[in-house]
Amino acid sequence: MPEPVWLVSVHDLMPDTIGAVQDLVQQLDQLQVTPLTLLVVPGGAWSTADIEWLRSRQNRGDNLAGHGWIHLAAPARDFYTSIHSRFFSRGVAEHLPLDSQEISTLIRNCYDWFVANDFAEPDLYVPPAWAMGRISRQQLRELPFQSYESLSGVYDATNDLFQRLPLMGFQADTKLRALSLRVSNTLNIGAAKINGRLRVAIHPHDLELRMREDLLRLLSTPARCRAYD
Repeated sequence: MPEPVWLVSVHDLMPDTIGAVQDLVQQLDQLQVTPLTLLVVPGGAWSTADIEWLRSRQNRGDNLAGHGWIHLAAPARDFYTSIHSRFFSRGVAEHLPLDSQEISTLIRNCYDWFVANDFAEPDLYVPPAWAMGRISRQQLRELPFQSYESLSGVYDATNDLFQRLPLMGFQADTKLRALSLRVSNTLNIGAAKINGRLRVAIHPHDLELRMREDLLRLLSTPARCRAYD
């Protein structure tokens, strides 16, 4: 059975993290992990140099995807959102406190930023913390992105199809998070051998955290990488 194709995404690309992301991407280039899908958070103070770097990555074959607006959630409006923010998303799931109209506006603003800055129109939208919030698939089909990623897979809004795709993550700053991610990653590697595809999600500081060696071990494995589309 052939090894699964990797869909590699680099998360949380914004002015505050661009230095760390550039260092990470340089290491991925050296390991020949390409193409990448760079998840861009538009709502910050982007410099001309930042924009040009993004454009250079797109020109060399990386894809840019939308990833929220400011990557910071407003105060929780209910118990579920409060618990999610405290124990899972740590305050970055900006969709969760919003209603469907507010989420739609956020997604449209995200898409429009790419157009206003003369990037190729993005196909993929990934909500921060993979938390889409209170919005239906019908409403997503009315928005400009073609695909929407969640923890369990990718929803193709153009064709109204959902594809389950195994996911590996490495953002572990505590022993408990590292343990839970290692269990999840092991299960998803097994699932990927059946599915044929494996999402590899990398955050800006993952190579400085507890699962650094796990990530480097995976990245040193020969693999075929593809874009999400």
